[in-house]
Amino acid sequence: VGLKVCTDALAMGCSCVKSTAVEDATLQPPRGSGWASGSKKGLPPPSGVIAKKVTQAASTRVLALRECGLKQLPVGATGAELANLRTADLSANTLKELPEACSVWSGLQTLLCSQNALTELPSSIGQLASLQKLALSENQLRTLPVELSQLGKLKTLQLDSNCLGKGSLPPDVFGGTLSRALEELDLSANGLEELPSSIAGLVVLQRLVLSRNRLLQLPAGLGELVELQYLDASDNLLSTLPDGFLVKLKCRAMLRARRSDPHGQSQHILGVCPSCG
Repeated sequence: VGLKVCTDALAMGCSCVKSTAVEDATLQPPRGSGWASGSKKGLPPPSGVIAKKVTQAASTRVLALRECGLKQLPVGATGAELANLRTADLSANTLKELPEACSVWSGLQTLLCSQNALTELPSSIGQLASLQKLALSENQLRTLPVELSQLGKLKTLQLDSNCLGKGSLPPDVFGGTLSRALEELDLSANGLEELPSSIAGLVVLQRLVLSRNRLLQLPAGLGELVELQYLDASDNLLSTLPDGFLVKLKCRAMLRARRSDPHGQSQHILGVCPSCG
């Protein structure tokens, strides 16, 4: 299916580094600027430059604040004039929270917040009715608001390398209108010991990554997801798969279900799709 498969033998943790670069040239810093590398590799841009980015976003509909050394959103970033934003790139900063006022981005389609220090999300995120992609990789999230289930257009949700296993996830977090929209979900490297029951109701899900957690079993209902094309459950504590699981999957693409012992050493293939060998 042309998808990259992670094969690192890690039992759990938050060590997977993933690029969330945006291809749109409008999000790239100007050549020759002294702050082109951003806060991760150099000095953040001057406040005047950040203010200009916010002002320009009203016309470009792209809020490009990647690697700006931000601890909080700048003044004006959630103003009414940015209600028609299409993309907000807040990646690689040190944000600990998103304000409830981000709900003003009613037209937002892509929200990139990876590589920050977020511990929770505002409940108002459920009001971003146009959102199609939400990237939250490499943060410190311990839970998710049940309001995520209201995102009826969200197709891609990246939650890898967080701390969701240290908190608790609402059982219905993947329910609601989200259950009929989400196509790709990455929950890898979260230390999860169990999954919310609503995950088995994601009826159009095509790609599910659960690797590098502490899962003892998979929900039997995953086998009923008729659109599922790729499932990676490797590097967990699985000892078996639900009865008839592989038959129900019908080898729609690829299943990876290797097992790590508690010390992350021995690897055992628990099952492979029949026609994949």
